[in-house]
Amino acid sequence: MNAHLAITKGDTSLQGKDLCLEQVVSKGDGKQVFYQKLIKAYEADWTTAKKSWYKHYHDRYYKKESYGETTSLHIQVRSQTPLVIGHGGNSVLETSLALHCIYGVPYLPGTALKGVASHYAHRQLGDQQPALKRTGSDYNILFGSQTSAGFIQFHDALPTPATVCKALKQDVLTAHHQDYNGIIVEPYRNDIEYKAPRDDDSPVPIPFLSASAHFGITLTCEGEKESAMKWLSLAKTILLGALREEGIGGKTNAGYGRLLEIE
Repeated sequence: MNAHLAITKGDTSLQGKDLCLEQVVSKGDGKQVFYQKLIKAYEADWTTAKKSWYKHYHDRYYKKESYGETTSLHIQVRSQTPLVIGHGGNSVLETSLALHCIYGVPYLPGTALKGVASHYAHRQLGDQQPALKRTGSDYNILFGSQTSAGFIQFHDALPTPATVCKALKQDVLTAHHQDYNGIIVEPYRNDIEYKAPRDDDSPVPIPFLSASAHFGITLTCEGEKESAMKWLSLAKTILLGALREEGIGGKTNAGYGRLLEIE
């Protein structure tokens, strides 16, 4: 069972009379039931047949030889809070999640890792270290500019074989004031009664998928090894600070997306 195909293409291996995407969207509690069955099928699948060959692929992906002559630095992090990367992507289920299109596992895209690191360097560290401000010398070396590429490559981070089996979780967003937020205000119309938000409005629970696992992050840099390791160490410090303090993905203001290094 591929979770990516199940929520984007309607994987027939998951579907029954109560699990086809058309009925999931139309039923009131369809999404909650769908996610429960999806997670159950995912866990059953990954604890049996897939775990051994995924470990083989995972180990090959993180071999130093896989990155050629470039200098590499490997970091392992763990989810402190749930992750919702790709939450706003296109989906018939209203919310989405970044899942590997081939293996169907949640992962951290390298572009997202580079984005949070560059944002953290500019916004949080740039005032004390001007070279890390956008267009600063160190910033341009690490992340690049409009005219040149950065020296640090941020690779996609996959969940470890030990934690991939339980990586998918069901979460819930409880929206309030649906009547108020859903109206379209028409100016100069006095004949329409608009409902103001109230503390006793009924919540509207919206289930969605989140992820929680240990992830392996690899950074690489071309050039002379001693100099490359210097820049890789700086990139690692910035990235870990961003993941710890600001988080990655969606809903970070609500505490989602925090990751800590595994010593």
